Amino acid sequence: MTTPKFVLTAPNHCIINGVLGPHHTLVTGAEGFIGRWVRSRLLSAGRNVISLDQKSNSTTPGIFYACDVTDPRQLQEIFRAHKFNSIVHLASLLPTASKQNPQAATQVNIAGTLNILEAARNFQVPRIVYASSLSVYGSSGASDTVSEISPTAPEDLYGAAKKYAEALGEAYACNHGIQFTALRISTVLGPGATGTASPWRSQLFDFLGDQRSCEISIPYRPDEILSMVHVEDLADVFAILLDAKQVAFSAYNVPSEIWQLSDLGKEIQVLNNNIRITFGDLRVTGFPRQISSDRFRTEFNYKPTSLKERLNRARQRTPA
Repeated sequence: MTTPKFVLTAPNHCIINGVLGPHHTLVTGAEGFIGRWVRSRLLSAGRNVISLDQKSNSTTPGIFYACDVTDPRQLQEIFRAHKFNSIVHLASLLPTASKQNPQAATQVNIAGTLNILEAARNFQVPRIVYASSLSVYGSSGASDTVSEISPTAPEDLYGAAKKYAEALGEAYACNHGIQFTALRISTVLGPGATGTASPWRSQLFDFLGDQRSCEISIPYRPDEILSMVHVEDLADVFAILLDAKQVAFSAYNVPSEIWQLSDLGKEIQVLNNNIRITFGDLRVTGFPRQISSDRFRTEFNYKPTSLKERLNRARQRTPA
């Protein structure tokens, strides 16, 4: 059996009888946009984080495994080497990649999640927080607000896989006592994303502190409405779920702000009139425009930083 590759870039981990411990959090998909922010948030809180992704990065802090979640043997070796007390499962093929390669998407998003659940069962990991999506709901009317009790009716492979993965997690919770919590994520904004099919989500922040003329192309119509969350707030939500002594529900809509895109464009241009915002003609499909996140906000007494404040902070930074 081939031992998974790993890169140790920080020396602050104790090794006892070949096991680094006593307790660690595994973050899958750790080199993705959300994964990097979640890992940073957990490390800043003093957690021991083990990172897992298909590709390595020389700047990855701590312990990193180059591993494919579709390979249960590799996962078994990693779980044998560490005593995990929690998992943040982010590894996934995103909507565009899922549409382009449905076979790979099914393997990663469904079989990969099953492999994580099986490893958690076999090695008694008590808690998993799973990155689900608003795509489990499918589309909604422009004025409809969707909550966790709304019916799920995914319209594409990505949403269907997320719904199925949630069902798998709930089954493992029922039969094996794993605390499985799905976080249904809205449109994620924030700086630093690379190689994304939706670059505008990061450009809004990356370009704000730049005095050079530039253009940001948003593919949707200006009258469209989106529920949006800043990636730093999203990382906070994952941390809250990991730290909670008790979690009342198996699924939560991520706390988000609802914006009409024309208003977002105006806000950007008020902050930096060197930025030109253009809009396309796409309609929002496959996920709801407006959501309620009262369940999470109420249970955890949580209020995210406003998107306006996030944009103002980005405006005050200067580009590298």
